[in-house]
Amino acid sequence: MRLLKLFVAVAMLATSPMIAARAADKPAKVSVTYVSSPFNVPSIIMRKKGFLDDAFGALGVKTENPEITSGGAQIQALAAGAIDIASVLGGTSAILGRANGIDLKVIAAYSRSPKAFFVMTGANGPGSIEALKGKSVAGPKGTTLNQLLAAALASKGMKLTDVEYLNMELPAARAALLAGKVDAATLAGANALQVEAAGGRILASGEGLIAPISVIAVRGAFLREQPALVAAYLAAHRKALDFMRDNPEEALKIAAEDQKISIDDARKQLPWYDFTLAMTDRDIENLAGDQRFMVEAGMLQKTIDIRADLIDPLAFKP
Repeated sequence: MRLLKLFVAVAMLATSPMIAARAADKPAKVSVTYVSSPFNVPSIIMRKKGFLDDAFGALGVKTENPEITSGGAQIQALAAGAIDIASVLGGTSAILGRANGIDLKVIAAYSRSPKAFFVMTGANGPGSIEALKGKSVAGPKGTTLNQLLAAALASKGMKLTDVEYLNMELPAARAALLAGKVDAATLAGANALQVEAAGGRILASGEGLIAPISVIAVRGAFLREQPALVAAYLAAHRKALDFMRDNPEEALKIAAEDQKISIDDARKQLPWYDFTLAMTDRDIENLAGDQRFMVEAGMLQKTIDIRADLIDPLAFKP
């Protein structure tokens, strides 16, 4: 009996460091950006219904949700290890980050939404894209809206340098336009609807100019070291999509309340978005086209192989 107790004690001492090491491997918390605008319904539902907290909580991990909306800021946070998952990241931002050596991988599509992005002016502002030459345009740099402005100008033989491009987040850009402090703004979602309601006009939309795709990106090390947590995140996201499908009116109500808009405005915006999670070959082609455009526009010097360097095979799973 004494020998048996000694054996058990030795075995416990031998295995306890392994157990501790495995426990240490799992982080105490995971940092996932929360980006609700312009109309990111899956993210809103995931948060309001607690799907992500439940998924990570079942694994003994807490969730942090910093509200970092700028694509450039999300890339910097990924590079610094300040966030683990960029929940809604413009495809152009993902390409720029990877081309600049940031260790990140795209694990899914978030949305495709060319109809949701606009270059807008006030009621008495410039009447065309050509009329923006020498004028001030507000909007978030390093985003899909940045790309839209460049594409709209290029369609008229112009460049970004032909306008005074002021870096502003969406609410600030909307406010500046409505106050007459800028001549135009790149807007999306509820911000665009508010400008339209105040008499503003659309000079260009993304349709026919860009094929924007937002993606879900993670730190490369996080994907390699925490595949179970990545899988839990995607499961929570799918649960939000299922909720939207099975409870469309409740989902619209939740999103409208979060965005402080009417149900009618929420219903108007929802068809602008395709929230299918699995990426397709068409998405890869569109991202490759975005990269070519950025090179031509002088926004990117070094290119990457979109499929091999940026997209993880996980992204193609339904």
